Amino acid sequence: MENKTSKYFKYAIGEIILVVIGILIALQINNWNQERINQQKAIVYLNSLIEDIESDVINYNGNITNYQTSLNNNKRLLINDDYKLLEGDSIIKLVSGYYEVDRTSSQTYEKIKNAGLAESLGSEEVNKVINDYYNAQKSYYQTMLRWDKDFSDKDVNFWTYNTNYESSSIRNYNTNALPFLNSAAKRKEDLINLIESTQGRNHLRNAIIRKEHTLYRANEFVVTAENLINLITKELNSK
Repeated sequence: MENKTSKYFKYAIGEIILVVIGILIALQINNWNQERINQQKAIVYLNSLIEDIESDVINYNGNITNYQTSLNNNKRLLINDDYKLLEGDSIIKLVSGYYEVDRTSSQTYEKIKNAGLAESLGSEEVNKVINDYYNAQKSYYQTMLRWDKDFSDKDVNFWTYNTNYESSSIRNYNTNALPFLNSAAKRKEDLINLIESTQGRNHLRNAIIRKEHTLYRANEFVVTAENLINLITKELNSK
């Protein structure tokens, strides 16, 4: 009887062990399958990230061009006198109070976070650089744009609504069809006096400093984005 019980006991233990082994194998296979699926998703996401970041570079470069134009215009007013040869409507366009808005894309990165793959896209370096780009660098970029916009709006208010000059146009919007109290020559004289005033020069000087800073940072963003594209491309080539 004891031998029979012992045999049944050993058989039961063996069955349990086989079941456990089967479960472990199934779990391992499931993990392998999930890992393979995640790797395939990562490849798709990485390719999509490259497209997004390439679009970011285009936007950064567009900002650089526009900031440089605005910077040159403000410097012309502050440093040189040749602007006085222009018509008054052309002079006011040089103090446009230009600013940029964020046109970069984080769509793919948001999908990556929602899928829980922000730390599983590739090597540890790739994961870190991608997360830093979207969480730190882009956050700084957006803060910089808001800062520039806030002060650019103050510039626009100064040049457009100043009581010492009747504004004709700004940001390329022409209002010459509307009547003015003074002649074009008198309005041009008032505008030049406003530009040469202490308050006017302060607005120009601060706009120049601000645009120089945003230009410097925008160029840094281009370098960072291009380096990230190269890093992701290298990661994809290794898969």
